[in-house]
Amino acid sequence: MEPNAMQVSERRTAGFLPTVWDPDLIISSSTGYKYESHATRVEQLKQATKTLLESTKDTTPHVLLSLIDAIHRLGVAYHFEEEIKEALTNLLNSMIPNDLSTIALHFRLLRQNGLTISSEVFNKFLDQDGKFMDNLREDLKGVLSLYEASYLGIPGEDILEEANNFSTRHVKSSLMKKLERNISEQIQLSLEVPGYQRLPWIDARNFINVYQRDKSKSLLLLELAKLDYNVVQSLHLEELKELAKWWKDMNFKEKYPFSRDRLVEGYFYSMGCVPHPQFSTCRKSMAKLTVVATVLDDIYDVYGHLDELEKLTDAISCWDLKAVENLPEYMRPCYIAIHEHVKEMVEDASERLGMDILPYIKQNWVIYTRGYMEESRWIYSGYIPTFDEYLENGVRTIGAPLATTYAFFGTLDRDNISKYSLEWIQSPDSEFLYLAALIGRLYDDLLTSEDEMERGEVVNAIKCYMVQERASEEEARDHIKGLISDAWRKLNRLIASKSLPKCLSDIALNTARCWQHMYKKGDWFSVQSEAHKDTIISSFLEPIPMEQK
Repeated sequence: MEPNAMQVSERRTAGFLPTVWDPDLIISSSTGYKYESHATRVEQLKQATKTLLESTKDTTPHVLLSLIDAIHRLGVAYHFEEEIKEALTNLLNSMIPNDLSTIALHFRLLRQNGLTISSEVFNKFLDQDGKFMDNLREDLKGVLSLYEASYLGIPGEDILEEANNFSTRHVKSSLMKKLERNISEQIQLSLEVPGYQRLPWIDARNFINVYQRDKSKSLLLLELAKLDYNVVQSLHLEELKELAKWWKDMNFKEKYPFSRDRLVEGYFYSMGCVPHPQFSTCRKSMAKLTVVATVLDDIYDVYGHLDELEKLTDAISCWDLKAVENLPEYMRPCYIAIHEHVKEMVEDASERLGMDILPYIKQNWVIYTRGYMEESRWIYSGYIPTFDEYLENGVRTIGAPLATTYAFFGTLDRDNISKYSLEWIQSPDSEFLYLAALIGRLYDDLLTSEDEMERGEVVNAIKCYMVQERASEEEARDHIKGLISDAWRKLNRLIASKSLPKCLSDIALNTARCWQHMYKKGDWFSVQSEAHKDTIISSFLEPIPMEQK
């Protein structure tokens, strides 16, 4: 037996704390911003913003670009996708000023909105040695704009890597100076997480506070951003209340006391991946997946014996409810819950899309649980896999391919379903599925490895790299961070190539952003920190005051 092998008789416990969210409190909550009560004003403000966009086309490119950027960051761009794309397309044939701030903003917004632009637009800012000219550092807004643009680079764009190195160095040094409050806050936020990688729902709330201090703000746009946020938040809360009733009826808290009770966190993940209001059914399906999969994760990682886990994996592989009879009593509620919520989703897709999605869902559930089974065998035998072995399996057990499949079918309609888009989702080796999962796996391991090793889970990316390369923990972490940056660039390339249908590129991008947010300040699903609690409160329970400041 290997030194790290586990004794078969052991039942482990991870010591997870109970949820801080009382389902009865959630069920009784209300924000007072239901759409029916505010629909007329929302529509008036949308029309006013369209008029503002149209009138701004006749101003300077920088003014128009700044307005489009504000619309994006305020979280209301989904109302104006056609108008924004038209305005940016028209700018392709316009003379753009030569200042760094405008060119970098133009570059970022074009790529962000799926339009083609070469990174060679930055060549004019290089010196004879191919470095960015040193005098640019005096233009702080320009350097910050360059910094943000650099994160939309793709593999092989050396100029954007140089742009990132140059801008990061000078943006950091600027914090030593006395700056305006707005610019100082934006710099600190950008250094923590660049704008393109931030979760739009979280960024919108933060930016509303910044924008209302902007002397050049549009009061109508600001009102729309606040009201739209509050109305959508109210919809999210109604979905969460419905899920809280379902979760309470499931009574998993009593059935699985060793596991994490993380309904609210699971719903946050589904909302982050699929944020638009019209996808309510999809969000609820994804939330059910996430909370049931969290229990399943703890059964495999913490509580189950190896022979029990083999039976559970076989039962899911055969996909037959009768297989529940072969499972230990404690596993049965979880197995039944998987079948019941998948049945709901399959029936919805049959009615909405006129197709049977069960083969796709089943395939990904089987891949997911077989990945868990492989990890369990490693843990019980004490085997430390190679780094590549671990990652190949780890992109399955993070659950992103399974959740992405849910999101894909949950956001499709009869008009955009095609053999072309199905090819991307049905292959387990799809680059689209792999990159979203890889980013999630690496963020997860980067932040949770210490806690996992303390409770006996020695198989993670950090540990595997340290053993394989005889590296220090610091070297392993630096390597993981490099892989994350590389994965983001590859995801950018995939999106920019337009080979990925937009519905899939949106899911992949938001999934990656969601993982980044959830694990930036600790383990989202295990440790309910004050920062995490504040995020939940502001996201679902606390509307933005409508009065102007």
